[in-house]
Amino acid sequence: MFHTLQKTFSTYFIGIILILGLSSQLKAQVMDAFDLKKDGAGLCPGGQIRVYIDPDPNYVLYSWEILRPSGWSAVPFANSASISHDEALPYRLRVIDVNGITYYSKQLNVILLTPPPSIITPSPNVTQICQGEEVKLEANPILTAFYKWEYNNTILPDNGLSIIARKAGTYTLSVTDQNSCTTVSTPYTLSYFSTLVVQLNAVPTICDVNASPLNLQGSPAGGVYRGVGITDGTLGTFSPLVAGAGDHEIEYAVRNSGTCPEIIEKITIKVSDPKATINNSLNRTDLCDGESVILSGITGLSSYEWFLNGNSINTTKDLAVSAAGDYSLKVTDADNCSNTSTPVKIKFFTASATSMDAVASVCGTNFSPITLNGTPSGGVFTIDNLPTNIFDYKKLGFGKHVINYKVNGVLSCLNGESSQEVYISPYPKIDLGNDIFLGKGNAVTLKGYIGNDYTYTWSPNNNLDNPNIANPLASPTQTSEYILAVTNDRGCESKDTIKINVYDKVYVPTAFSPNGDGQNDLWELSGINNYPDAEIQVFDRWGDIVFYSKGNYLPFDGTNAGNLLKEGTYIYKIYLYPNHPIFQYNGTLTILR
Repeated sequence: MFHTLQKTFSTYFIGIILILGLSSQLKAQVMDAFDLKKDGAGLCPGGQIRVYIDPDPNYVLYSWEILRPSGWSAVPFANSASISHDEALPYRLRVIDVNGITYYSKQLNVILLTPPPSIITPSPNVTQICQGEEVKLEANPILTAFYKWEYNNTILPDNGLSIIARKAGTYTLSVTDQNSCTTVSTPYTLSYFSTLVVQLNAVPTICDVNASPLNLQGSPAGGVYRGVGITDGTLGTFSPLVAGAGDHEIEYAVRNSGTCPEIIEKITIKVSDPKATINNSLNRTDLCDGESVILSGITGLSSYEWFLNGNSINTTKDLAVSAAGDYSLKVTDADNCSNTSTPVKIKFFTASATSMDAVASVCGTNFSPITLNGTPSGGVFTIDNLPTNIFDYKKLGFGKHVINYKVNGVLSCLNGESSQEVYISPYPKIDLGNDIFLGKGNAVTLKGYIGNDYTYTWSPNNNLDNPNIANPLASPTQTSEYILAVTNDRGCESKDTIKINVYDKVYVPTAFSPNGDGQNDLWELSGINNYPDAEIQVFDRWGDIVFYSKGNYLPFDGTNAGNLLKEGTYIYKIYLYPNHPIFQYNGTLTILR
């Protein structure tokens, strides 16, 4: 029985050992448990590739292996979820989890990629040029490739298939394909034939087209400057105003005695002129109370700064305005050039009545034209329904003229209408006629009447039956002047003067005897002294004048130039008022001896 028990126990013990061994073997042999990942399609020559799995908190130990011809071998120091390595071989990863179970990944094959070609082809195929000449450097075209050109180890801004080489030095090309594999070309070295080196100093960006002209600095001296904006090719004077805003290529050419007839050095001068233009969302600067307007700068500038009455208030491109004042905008472009706008005056208006400056009614048209002014501004004037803002007295002429001012703009708070009447009245036209000659002791009616709608005033009022009527009766006792003032219903007054000459009769003898007997020796004219301007003429029968007197009459003594006149009949003419020949005496005079 003991033997049987011993045999049974042995069999049971062996079974447990076999089960335990099998379980241990299963923990170490979990193969192809997960996939590996890699960055990129493969390994670029001279580079590394990252192989990895996503981190799992259950894994506590990592061990990377590479399949070499001799079999799988561990990668030194590779004990994380990812590695970067430089061998194009199969990879696998062994991990142990928190339960001590070991897992192997699936095998991941990493291939060695073919690098992109990087070849510089010069056109023309030369390595020496004259200074100022150029060579086109071309790369071999590759789809989806990125090109990087360098000159003397400085990266150039050009990243296309070709560049233009104008300067002596070393050029290299780096080509990176879609797999991020990069190949650097063999350096291409370009040199000058001539030992003469031409230089043209660079010019910083000019921030104002109105900046003063400047003289460029080129060496050696004696060259010629050319390009847009050059106003003096000898001095190298560059005018920003002539050039205008933009990039301007300027060259400095120096003649060379060698094989290169002219050596040219080029620079680019940038003239910047940032426009500080203010755009107005309403296209108006007058607003009603409660309105707002958006002021905006032009797009594409680096910074904006708004000012209200000279004080900085905002740094955005657009500004909402709801307060009155002077707004200006300072802008800065990518070249750090700044410009400030002309201030824009924003005004707010409270609803108010429409009015205009008064225009005076006048007498006559001899006045300068008047420019009409209305409040608020922006309205339209009409005069007698014709549009004009000039009140021209002479062109309008006599009569009633209606001025109308109407505001019908975008500001509803200021819209309205105002009108006024202006009278241009003529002066009364009066004509009292010629002077009147009135015999002493008589009366005459003065005639000033021109209509009923006038006021008549005579002055002086001496010897007038009524000085305030149009046609008064005048009975002056001596020569007098009367002034008539006529006023119409608009207050326009005209005056005229008339003279009444009051005269006495003159006694004219028909004969006298100048014989020296003391009787009737002179031709006496009684009353002639009342006419100080009287003109007296005596003619013989042949029409020759034998006596003449004008003013201050001295009696005729019957002589002519001291000689006695013969007896006989003579003709006389006496003009009491020489300017009025109708008042005269004509007759015959007999001289007796």
